[in-house]
Amino acid sequence: PYKKIVTHGWTVDGEGKAMHKSAGNSVSPKEVVDVYGADILRLWVSSVDFTVDARISKDILKQLSEVYRKIRNTARILIGNLGTVETDFNPDTDMVEESKLPDIDKWVLARLNKLVRDVRAAYDNCQFHIVYHEISNFCTTEMSKLYIDISKDRTYVDKKDGLGRRAAQTTMYKVLSAITRLVSPILAFTAD
Repeated sequence: PYKKIVTHGWTVDGEGKAMHKSAGNSVSPKEVVDVYGADILRLWVSSVDFTVDARISKDILKQLSEVYRKIRNTARILIGNLGTVETDFNPDTDMVEESKLPDIDKWVLARLNKLVRDVRAAYDNCQFHIVYHEISNFCTTEMSKLYIDISKDRTYVDKKDGLGRRAAQTTMYKVLSAITRLVSPILAFTAD
């Protein structure tokens, strides 16, 4: 009934030691969900290379929660810059043709297209840790450190229906749409 079956190594503590209740080094999935939420547990599963032993600890989960926060905040900033269909950007009427986009927008869309190709290939090959790293790097580097920072003036200062602002919103809409779809198998609640 299955097309693929994936097996994995042992789940070990942060130091690589086998987990045992008697040793006091076990991490309960329920505790992780209670503290961080189910999406963080899913993100941890996707972040590890399942072909080797998977390490988990409070420190690892804390680092993952920071990565999660970066992905979520990138989406939040994009949503904030789009406004609502009633008050600001309507993708049915306000999209700018790709040929009219500034070079920075074309660059981000080219990086997005590469991200989509790489992530889909990683999903197809059950390389979920590559999915995690690719999306994390894209949100941290291309979006947060570069594009969002560079586009602030166009989104906050330009006229509401000016070409520069609409071009940035078009790009942000496409990025948000793609990232939502790419993370949905892993971060189901966040994508929703």
